[in-house]
Amino acid sequence: MQVHQISAQQIESKEAFLKTLAACTQNTEGSNSATANNAISACYLVTTPALIDAPLSEVTSAFFDGNKEIALQLFEAVKNNVFALVDGILVDQKAACISRLSDLFTEIEWLLHDKPVRAFPYYKDQIVCTGAVLGSALFYHFLLEQGVDAVFVDIRDCIVTSDDFGKADVLESITQARIQQTFIPGRTHVTQAGIGATDQNENATLKAEGNDWVLKTIKGL
Repeated sequence: MQVHQISAQQIESKEAFLKTLAACTQNTEGSNSATANNAISACYLVTTPALIDAPLSEVTSAFFDGNKEIALQLFEAVKNNVFALVDGILVDQKAACISRLSDLFTEIEWLLHDKPVRAFPYYKDQIVCTGAVLGSALFYHFLLEQGVDAVFVDIRDCIVTSDDFGKADVLESITQARIQQTFIPGRTHVTQAGIGATDQNENATLKAEGNDWVLKTIKGL
């Protein structure tokens, strides 16, 4: 499977999206991985957009320090930045994307109304990891708008990790089985880089070695 890693800086404007898609398409067309019927399996691994990466960390710090109202205000600013990005990139897919993003925002907002009772790395993963899902959702709807028949994959449903938040290991056997069941030969997929979830569905940032293993596994499909 062709794998394209989309960095934070590549998802900051419509121009960046178009440039990224053009480069990835050119690389795919120049590869020898096409089947006889020209069906090419591809996967876009998307990270958290640069404009919300640091702000999400600030939200986490405010929440963990007990400043609930400040955390909510900071998160409202994150939401506004993301919606402004949607406005600048999407037209036909705008409503569908906003609906998907709103569900993701709700994950964080529920957390922010609680009180911290666990270690900081746990909360940072619960909040910051969601940024990669936000970025990939936006890129997915952009591809649909460009006429690409893509499949959205929430990688947290595939990658099962240890509960070492901030530096989680991949539980390789169960993860490999889920990846093989989820990714469809001959289709284009959009998912996230560097994250997974524990068996309790808690977000977890992967160790570098774990992320490399995931990348290798997807490439081998």
